[in-house]
Amino acid sequence: MIDKFMPYLNDGDLVEEAVGANGKDTYVMPARRNAGHLAIVLIREITAPTVFRNAEEEVTDIEDRDGVRRVRATPSKFKFGERGRGLLVLRTWNVGGRMPQNRTAVGERMAVRDALDLNTLVFGDSAMWGTRVLPVKAAVQYSDALSTAPYRDAVGESFHHRGDETGTLWDAEGKKNTENLFTRHFVLPGTLLIQVLTANGRQLPAVGFDHLLLSVGLAGSYGGQTSITGVNVRTHIAGIFGCRLETPIASPYELLRELPNAQSAGDLGGAITQTMSRHYQTHSASEEATAYQMNLVEQFEGDDPGLRTRYEKAAPKIADLFEQHFTPRKA
Repeated sequence: MIDKFMPYLNDGDLVEEAVGANGKDTYVMPARRNAGHLAIVLIREITAPTVFRNAEEEVTDIEDRDGVRRVRATPSKFKFGERGRGLLVLRTWNVGGRMPQNRTAVGERMAVRDALDLNTLVFGDSAMWGTRVLPVKAAVQYSDALSTAPYRDAVGESFHHRGDETGTLWDAEGKKNTENLFTRHFVLPGTLLIQVLTANGRQLPAVGFDHLLLSVGLAGSYGGQTSITGVNVRTHIAGIFGCRLETPIASPYELLRELPNAQSAGDLGGAITQTMSRHYQTHSASEEATAYQMNLVEQFEGDDPGLRTRYEKAAPKIADLFEQHFTPRKA
């Protein structure tokens, strides 16, 4: 399946040399952007009560331009967990993941290549190197995830108290009734959300494409308070689509306007493929894309030597990209 999307992925040349302003010296930079746009449309199916919120207690929402109030999961709600899963994949074969997530720092006696890896390329990162900041823009952008159903049909609430271990409303320290009563708002199981992952400019190599699908996985624990519910989201690939330049339909805000009401992930996936394929030259429907992802998962679970070798060969090339880009040349 991946062969049909190669025209929209990086061909393997991750760096190139450019002539400096003086017309003599050269410097190394990441390969320049070229025409190529890839969109992976995901259906996030809520399988257990899920909390997507910010500072307020209610589930985060947004009103689209048609006046429909929808559940909104901001990109970080899914990207954080999947970036972490990507680290687990790299650590399994010792080809990256040497730093904790969101704690990347290059030590004084540490090479840049030891801190930045394939996960950095796919998901982006910002690392400290002494007083310098090493910024890496993600090759893949996550959109908001929006519910197909209106907010009122997708959210429930329950009443709780933070009592002591006996489960009573007595504050033993203050010798009074506890005031720690609160309402939990959550997204109802069965709710479907649409999210689009895009890769533009042919910055994502083929191994990065596979790494992304492995990191997305089949299910996971997302949002807040996951220690209560555990796995709460099942992920379906509705389709993968490619063309040379971005299209408006790659935004879930636009895509939802063209979709009919669907009660199941299967029906919704079919409708998405039918709608998106009218705007893209190349596409893989849900069945083909899911089979490709499942094959990757099975290879990883079985410690497939072929997949492992691909990661091992890619690791030094990606390390060289960051080493050459961020490290000053010696005179």
